[in-house]
Amino acid sequence: MTEIKPLPHILQTKPYVPGGKLAGAQGHVIMLASNENPFGPSPKAIEAMKAVAADVHVYPDPEYRALRETIAAATGIADSARVVVSAGSDEIIHLLTQAYAGPGDEILFTEHAFSMYRVSALSHGAEPVTVPETELTAGVNAILGAVSPRTKILFLANPNNPTGTMLPVDALKQIQDSLPPHVLFVVDGAYAEYVGPEYEARIRDLVDRRANTVMMRTFSKIHGLAALRLGWGYMPEAIAQTYQRIRGPFNVNGLAVAAGMASIQDVEFLSRSREHNSDWRARMTDALNAVGLATPPSHANFVLPDFGTAERAAAANEYLKARNILVRAVGGYGLPSRLRITVGSAEDNQAVLSALSDFTASR
Repeated sequence: MTEIKPLPHILQTKPYVPGGKLAGAQGHVIMLASNENPFGPSPKAIEAMKAVAADVHVYPDPEYRALRETIAAATGIADSARVVVSAGSDEIIHLLTQAYAGPGDEILFTEHAFSMYRVSALSHGAEPVTVPETELTAGVNAILGAVSPRTKILFLANPNNPTGTMLPVDALKQIQDSLPPHVLFVVDGAYAEYVGPEYEARIRDLVDRRANTVMMRTFSKIHGLAALRLGWGYMPEAIAQTYQRIRGPFNVNGLAVAAGMASIQDVEFLSRSREHNSDWRARMTDALNAVGLATPPSHANFVLPDFGTAERAAAANEYLKARNILVRAVGGYGLPSRLRITVGSAEDNQAVLSALSDFTASR
């Protein structure tokens, strides 16, 4: 009997490693590993889910018309037909890769980019191509210099995860205008809300400048709906039509639909979340630099202190775990001397800063 084996490119694919949990911990655990909103979801989103909970035996609208129209209205998009919804923005990454790249093609992303770009490229038989960064930041010339006739997709998270760095919109326009017409430019705005409404509007408008550009967004971060797996995208009409052809039927569940519609309209909640993040991100950056942990400016909802060596970062990670504090090791992103720390509640932020102050004083 012939052994059943997956395709060779599947064997090359390593699974995504999430932030995880702190196994065996006793008592309260401070979770600062997965960039979750410390306020949780909007109270309006919770009420919206409760209102539809008794109807989960009924399939949602297969076209998700109300959700797409609500997203469009809240974000200044004129044509809701060009809005797509997804089971997390990861689904958009996979479906765009499935539609536009395969064996023999290349997918570009930068050196310290979100690891799902690589996973998706390999799982569809495409070749992942990593573009070097300078001081943890993507470079226009480096990106354009890596484009080849085989390049089919460029994924660029802006702000980037896990570095928190970003390019100005004018640089995105330069990339957009310089890419050859066979390359799809995907701007991943998972953390765009933490930059602010003006930036959100400007990356939205990029999609209208050129027919080669897609914007991805998520409800997992500032909206606090990570467990519901809800994402969305804005794209040219032809690409949106292709996406709708291959997405699964009812790919977004009814609870997520209700929560997403309520959350994106709760401007007060989103503003409070952004302001808290901006305040504490600055405080944490200053405090970490003050104890000798070089921490660059971040535009997202996390900071990335440098412990100097991989060994010291690992020791700090274990030190925090012993105190029921979970942060994210990022050696898998090529950053072994750093730890990514989510901006959490005021109490949790103070706890991690106090612990790291004690750690640096003793090591």
